[in-house]
This record gives sequence, structure tokens and C-alpha cells, in this order.
Amino acid sequence: MQPLSFSVQPSDTAKAKEDYLSSREAAAILEIKASTLYTYVSRGLIRATAQRGRKERMYLREDIEALKARSQARNGHAAVAASALQWGQPVINSRITAITPEGPRYRGHLATVLAEQAAGFENVVELLWTGVLVHERFTWPIEPIPEHVGGLLTSLETDEHGLPKIMQAFSITTSALDLPVMEEMRRGASITLGHQILFVLAGCCGLLGPQRRFVAPTGRKSIAQHALEAIGGAVDEETVRAIDKALIISADHELGSATFVARIAASSGASLQACIAAALATHSGTALAAGCDRIEDLVRGCDNVQQLKRVVQDVERSRGRLMSFDLQLYPNGDPRAQRLIELAKSRARQPRRAELIYRLVEEIEQQLGMRANIEVGLVCLTAALELPDRSAAALWTLGRSAGWVAHVFEQRLAGYVLRPRAQFELGDT
Repeated sequence: MQPLSFSVQPSDTAKAKEDYLSSREAAAILEIKASTLYTYVSRGLIRATAQRGRKERMYLREDIEALKARSQARNGHAAVAASALQWGQPVINSRITAITPEGPRYRGHLATVLAEQAAGFENVVELLWTGVLVHERFTWPIEPIPEHVGGLLTSLETDEHGLPKIMQAFSITTSALDLPVMEEMRRGASITLGHQILFVLAGCCGLLGPQRRFVAPTGRKSIAQHALEAIGGAVDEETVRAIDKALIISADHELGSATFVARIAASSGASLQACIAAALATHSGTALAAGCDRIEDLVRGCDNVQQLKRVVQDVERSRGRLMSFDLQLYPNGDPRAQRLIELAKSRARQPRRAELIYRLVEEIEQQLGMRANIEVGLVCLTAALELPDRSAAALWTLGRSAGWVAHVFEQRLAGYVLRPRAQFELGDT
């Protein structure tokens, strides 16, 4: 098959052109020689991308700016603080997750290894929340869900494709679990409330299924099986285990934007469900869960390579940032995405839609040198499992909620309010 050419949203060409820089532009910003720039690239500090029709490679602006900020941070404490929130120095001490070149480690255990060796998602949740890894498989008893929760979703909005706004559903139902924080503390109900939140999110997955409604979990089953039954997927051992692995790989990623928000809310004394609702609002952004939706939308209606070519054009000419690719933390590619794509391709049956997405990922890497992030891996897996659109974002959020709960618990024990300071700058007016 002949190679593809690709493009990316946004269509705002002026903004897109700002995402990538030439070697001359990058060197000027960093105030370095071209040879030093190439050294930074070889060390993985800056990502370089091929551009069709151009001899020189282009450099991601956010990498250049992050490196510039770290350089400026050496000038003093204020500069260090200012750079910390832009992929800079760590700002919070945590014992939950460490980022390594092999991917995240949950309390010392590599996430991709846990996906293969841990008995189930519940085991990893308990590891994140308590620090204890139980090797025997277990499930939690159902935590009763208020009867009115499902009814709150009867008038849920749909997106431009007529699909339920699943992130909105997650926020509505989580916020409806009305247990005041002091009551949570008096009852010692934090763990059971955490379980209840996960059950509610699994039930919300029913909005993506054939019934298009909240499906309250029933019976002593795994969270993976509850979610799969709600979505309407094939409930067999292999598929349930694949969902389990996806949830484990998605469970935490150190101090992501949504996790940071959850910790800020926790430090202020907010209830657990309020902290998770705050994280959900952040996670719904275009740079996070919506990235799964963009990949799904990119291949919607495409039945062959030629149609795919017409949908995705001119990314190298626009110099636009292709979201869901090239996560800065992993210069050699996101190990989580790699494992999820391997899992998807291991399925005996390969739907045409899944094959198109694989082709998209392969060509983007070959032509543009961009590697897939976790959201692309999740889209590949849900396509291989023949799950409906928006399932990737739903599973990512369900899994990540376990990590958010862990960070809320840890932040509460820290005993201080997270309150960054702003550096006032005098404007031109």
C-alpha cells in the first residue's frame, strides 16, 4: 500500500505554525549554536520531526520552551518556581507513582508488568491506595448507589456525532454521591466511597452501549466486567482480561494536570467525590481524554486507505502539533501505548476499523517521527474489541480515577493547603 499523508486539527493555520520551529528559530530562542541543538536532540531533550518537502527537521516548540525555562531556573528561586508548572522541577513529594523510561511505576511496580502479572485491576487499586499488593484475585462487594443517580442522566447532552458526552455523565454522577467530608471521616468511609465512585463510573459506561442508559452494577464481579457489561461488549474471559489490563495501565501517571487539580481540591478539605469531580472536569479537556475522541473521529466513515488520506492531510506543511502523539515524558515513545497496541494486535479477530487505526499510527511514526501516546493505544484496543466510540476515553477515565483517589488520600495526610504564588508582571498599558 502506498504511504499516506496526514493533517491535524486545529484548522487555525497561524496557531499550528507556532507548534514547530526551524533549527534557526529554536537555536535563537535557546541562545545556542546549531550543534548544541543537535546534541540536545540526541539526548532526548528535544523532539525533532520530519517535514515532507523540507530537508531540515522541525522542533517541537513546547520542548524548546521547557528547556528554556529550566535554563532560566538556574537564575534563582523565583525562576525555579515559575518553570516548575511547565514540565519543570517537581513541586510535590509523592510515594505513589514514579515516571521512568519504561513507563510509570506504581509504588515501585512497573505498570506494564502489573498489567500482565497482577491478578486484576482491584489488586492494583489497593496497591495505589494502601501500598499493599495482594496476589490473589478478589472483587469488591457492590457499594449501594443512590437510586436517583441514573435518573440524572436522562437529559444528557450529545456531541456533534450524536454520541453521549460520557465525561459529563461521569461528573454528574460522581457529584451526586453526596457524602460530606466530615461524615466520610467519622464513618471511616473513604475506601468504600472510593469503591462506590468506581462502580458509578462503570455504570455510566452503559450510556455508550445499546441501552444508552446508566447500568447499575450487580453481582460480585470485577470492575472490568461491570464496565464491559454496561458497554455491551462481548463478555468472555479474554476480553474482560484485556479491559483489566487497560485499566491497570491507565491507573496513574504521577502529577498529571487532573491529578494536580484533585490534590489541590483535597488540600482545601473538599470531599472525595468533589476532588474526583474536579479531576474529571480537567481530564475532559482537549489535551487529555478528548484526545481519544479525536483519533476516533479521524477514522469515522473511512472504509479504505484512500478515504483516510482525504481525512488527514498536510500535517507536515501546517507544522501543527498532532495531539495524542509524542508525550514529552517519553522521548523514545510511550511504553503504555506500545503495550496496549500489542494487546490489540494480539486479538485473533481484527476488525477493519482497527486495521485502519494501526495503519494511521504506523504511517505517522514512519513519515513524521511521532510516536503514539496512551490515548491512541486505548483507541486501538477498543477498536480491536469492537467497542463503541468513546469507550477509550471512558476506560481511561475509569482507570485513572483510581489514581486520583490515591492522590487525594496522600494529599490529605500532607496536612497543608496547596497554594502556589503568582509572579506579578507589569503590563504595557
